Amino acid sequence: MILTTGQPFWLTERGLVRYPVLAQDEQCDVVIIGGGISGAMLGYYLTQAGLRAVLLEERYIGGGSTSASTAMLQYELDENLVDLRKKVGIPRANEAYLANLYGVHGVARLCQQELPQDCGLRYCHSLYLASSASDVASLEEEGDARRGIGIEAEFLDEAELLRRFQLVKPAALYSADTAEVNPYELTHTLLAQAQAAGLRVYERTAAQRYEVSSDGQRVTVHTAGGHTVRAGHVVVCTGFAAADLVPQDIVNLHSTYVVLSQVGQADALPTGDAQLWETARPYIYTRRTPDGRIMVGGRDEVIKQPTFQNAMLETKADKLEKQFRELFAQPIAFTRDFVWAGVYGETDDSLPYIGQHPDFPRAWFALGYGGNGTTYSLLAAEIIRDALTGRQHRYAGTFGFEGR
Repeated sequence: MILTTGQPFWLTERGLVRYPVLAQDEQCDVVIIGGGISGAMLGYYLTQAGLRAVLLEERYIGGGSTSASTAMLQYELDENLVDLRKKVGIPRANEAYLANLYGVHGVARLCQQELPQDCGLRYCHSLYLASSASDVASLEEEGDARRGIGIEAEFLDEAELLRRFQLVKPAALYSADTAEVNPYELTHTLLAQAQAAGLRVYERTAAQRYEVSSDGQRVTVHTAGGHTVRAGHVVVCTGFAAADLVPQDIVNLHSTYVVLSQVGQADALPTGDAQLWETARPYIYTRRTPDGRIMVGGRDEVIKQPTFQNAMLETKADKLEKQFRELFAQPIAFTRDFVWAGVYGETDDSLPYIGQHPDFPRAWFALGYGGNGTTYSLLAAEIIRDALTGRQHRYAGTFGFEGR
């Protein structure tokens, strides 16, 4: 399965970090399948809790969807709070938004207080733009709903938006509680800390299947190389990339495209540190990088198979750049430097699946689908850690399979 194409910026900046191939049978408390940001979070949190863990990745650690992520840390979901309440009910929708708010600050705390480096973590703001005049009323309602559960969101009308940010849109919600990070750097920093605490990490080691012991107390994961890992539990965080290991028919595949400017061009933006995204679906989204580049993503499309035509990249990049420039009332300098695309999964309600499934005994799932993958990864790691150590996380029931 091809997860990225083009030249993801994070990989180029850091370079490929390598790990060994599994060459012997292993035993542990928990085997983690998947070596992206979710697997790294789990490896870190489980070893910090004193559990012995082994992580298996089919390809290269962090080289799949994680390397193509824009890692915009937002409490905001692809589904508006008002609309999500209609799909999953008011309590669950409220908890989902509050969980992501918790997740943003959780990732920030992790990077700024626990890890030896901040992995490019930076707090910023978010501007959620009304794409058309018909979206203004629903945007006002959305702001009211968020403030009703304690999330600050300032409504800006057309004149105020133009005056403060030179944006040509009918309205926007302006929020704090937003951040951004380098996802590839964060993945490998987490794993380095986890390895120091005993985590064993193997790449180019495909997990083909797992089986439960006759007494129902252990699992054995079989790899393509003929080796096994025996454990008390298995945690699957492969997203959609291991069809035999995840429940079926819970995710739709999309491709998303990203174009990145040259160094320093974000410094002249009238929007300052704010990330941008909009009410249209699909939408474009923007963030800055630590070296002052402008990152613009979007032009998403549903795909039947996760493959790309490289010829499409330039066309998508042209459209993204044009759409970005049209947001502003003044000329914006944007000189293209990187272009890439990635595959991601999206559920019908835009929520991840975190927890156990009745068809998969002794297995846990950390499937952070949607546009909030990094915050979902932290939430999944905490929820599963607590469950395996006899505790109950506040958000344990928010993202489970039950009732969906």
